[in-house]
Amino acid sequence: MIKTKKFQLTKKEYLSFIIRVLLKKRWWLFAFMWFLTIAVLFKDKKDSSDTFLIVFSILYPLIILFQYWRFANSKENRAFFAEMQHEVFTDKIIYTIGETSESTIAMQNFIKVLELKDLYLLYVSKSQCLYFPKRVFESKEDENWFRNEVFLKIKNK
Repeated sequence: MIKTKKFQLTKKEYLSFIIRVLLKKRWWLFAFMWFLTIAVLFKDKKDSSDTFLIVFSILYPLIILFQYWRFANSKENRAFFAEMQHEVFTDKIIYTIGETSESTIAMQNFIKVLELKDLYLLYVSKSQCLYFPKRVFESKEDENWFRNEVFLKIKNK
C-alpha cells in the first residue's frame, strides 16, 4: 500500500493534460489535415475548395484548443482542482477530495490506462479517469510499486 502526497491540479496543468490526451488519440487527423494543406499550398492553381481547406486546417485546431481552454477554465469543474490524495492498494484505490469526500474504486473497475510524460491516467469509463501526476509519489520506490502493481496489471488485463 502506498499513499500519495496531497496535490492540486492547476487549470494550466489540467488543460495541458487534456490536450495531450487529445493529441495522443487524434494526432493522425491533425497530421493528415496539415499534410493536405501543405500539398494544396504547393499546388499551382488553387480554387475556392483549396482556400476552404487551408482555412479549415488552420481554424479547426484553434477552435478545438479554445473549447478545451473553456472547459478547463469552467467554474463547473471545481472538483478537478480540489486538493486530492490517493491511497493505493493492490485491489482498490481510495481517493480523498478535500476534507470531506472519500471514494473507493476496485481495481477490476478500471478499463484502461494511459501514461503521459508526467502523469498516469486510470480510466473507469471512456471519459472518467483518476489522474496521478508523477510528482505526487513520496519516493521513486512508491512510483515503481504503483507502476508494477497497479498500472501494468490494469494495462495487461
